[in-house]
Amino acid sequence: MRPEVTRRALMLGTAGVAGVTALAGCGGETLDDEDMPVRIKAADTTLFQPNFNPYSGQALQGASGLIYEPMQVITAMDVENPEQWLASTFTWNEEGTMLTAAVREGVRWTDGEAFDAEDVVFTFLMMRDFPAANTAALSIVDAVAVDPLTVEITFETTTFAQEPTIGALPIVPEHIYSTFEDPSAEQVQDPVGTGPYMLDRFSDQLYTFVRNDEHWMAEEFAAKHLAWPSYTSQTMATAMQAGDIDWAGDFIANIDKIFVEHDPEHRGHWYPGNGVFNLTFNLDKELWQDLELRRGISLAIDRQELSDIAMLGYVDVPHPTALPRPTFEEFIAQDLHDQEFVFDPDDAERILDEAGYERGPDGIRVSPDGTPLSFSLQIPSDYNDWVIATQVLDEQLRRIGIEFTPQGVSFEAWTESRDMGNFDVTLSIVAAGQGPWFLYRSMLSSQHSPDEDGRVYANFQRWYDEETDELLTAFAETEDETERGLAIDGLQRIVVDKLPAIPIITAPNWFNYNTAQWTGFPSEEDPYALGSPVNAADRMIILRRLSRTES
Repeated sequence: MRPEVTRRALMLGTAGVAGVTALAGCGGETLDDEDMPVRIKAADTTLFQPNFNPYSGQALQGASGLIYEPMQVITAMDVENPEQWLASTFTWNEEGTMLTAAVREGVRWTDGEAFDAEDVVFTFLMMRDFPAANTAALSIVDAVAVDPLTVEITFETTTFAQEPTIGALPIVPEHIYSTFEDPSAEQVQDPVGTGPYMLDRFSDQLYTFVRNDEHWMAEEFAAKHLAWPSYTSQTMATAMQAGDIDWAGDFIANIDKIFVEHDPEHRGHWYPGNGVFNLTFNLDKELWQDLELRRGISLAIDRQELSDIAMLGYVDVPHPTALPRPTFEEFIAQDLHDQEFVFDPDDAERILDEAGYERGPDGIRVSPDGTPLSFSLQIPSDYNDWVIATQVLDEQLRRIGIEFTPQGVSFEAWTESRDMGNFDVTLSIVAAGQGPWFLYRSMLSSQHSPDEDGRVYANFQRWYDEETDELLTAFAETEDETERGLAIDGLQRIVVDKLPAIPIITAPNWFNYNTAQWTGFPSEEDPYALGSPVNAADRMIILRRLSRTES
């Protein structure tokens, strides 16, 4: 092995050695110390598949934002101050059904073609014409280029509230994606973007990005190279301990002992709330439509015990509104702010008794129609924290005569059952998104009703409620902050009072960092962005803040 291969392998981490060797054999250059990459772990995998299409659903980390750029950059830590990016301005008509975007002048794709309004037009028409690419369920009617630098996008309904979603969508090149039969399904191995980074090398164990020095903000990105080595959850802890990674978004048991204590000057972690784990009932089934049953179950759950055991106390218990803290704490209604979930198994027993759920000879309760309250609770078997959480949950609920027996299945089998409604009870996560409205829309909107195949992509409990939809619509149809506040207030009370799903654990933004090589990561003291490298906008923001650590 040549000396430069050895040095580069050490620089990138042991898990990427095979990939580095292959790359170096294809002409890899020796990197000076100042060019050492930011080493990023953002996905559990043994082997990477070469796909950088941000609309395929299988895109590798970094494709969105770093290669294919958005029109705006916004973080959940500061939802009210988006930064204009590929679009210099956004302007809405009075009805909120037409957005006019002025796109940035002088931007070029990395193959030399000029970026212009037609690329934005193509991206939105692609989402309209290929529903699989329209994961945000935008009601796109049309998009036209008024001139080379101006786009008008028309929506069927008032869409003010979706501006952060629209702004965050990655824009793709018309001259390439228009040649694909189905752009949402195409495997793109050689991406051409406008972003601050380009694909450098790829192997199934390592891919690397190099800075696009022709980018209009290249000088603000100090890191010239990014490396994405492959790790599984099993090898992750060892790599973290060895200091092979600068930036990761993972749950690591005993993080302080395994990671931080080996170099406390440079290593740390920060896990702000970024969503909520919900105990999710299939509300299409009559049994789970009984609010008293859901209330009884909620009262029997010791959320502090769940957090302490399954999450090792890394995160606080969820708020009854489902709004994650501290990320959206400022939006919680004043009279609800100090409210917490009550753990009262005795009251749970009383409620279930009064609602007619009698205990059978085996101690398991039976519904008034004779259905035993004993169900399988499917979860992905590779998600260790979920496995532990469901075991604790089952133990807690057995005390009141309800069995939710954990059943570990493959991730694919779990998502298929969840999306198709082939379950009684499961766990699901609702992400914070770019504001409380996005969280509640994903969790509660009837717009996420089953497609023609019976599949849903959000609102997995299938909560269809007229008052909820009216509040979501009221928020979406106005830019008045007072009216929006009233809508969010009403949605909070529906979650608290009607329990469409039961929040049980705060979903954290897992973020571990090592500043031995690079400094400037966000922290609890400087929460300028969410730290996990899986968030497209946040990783753009963070990379602009990183600088080489001084020796």
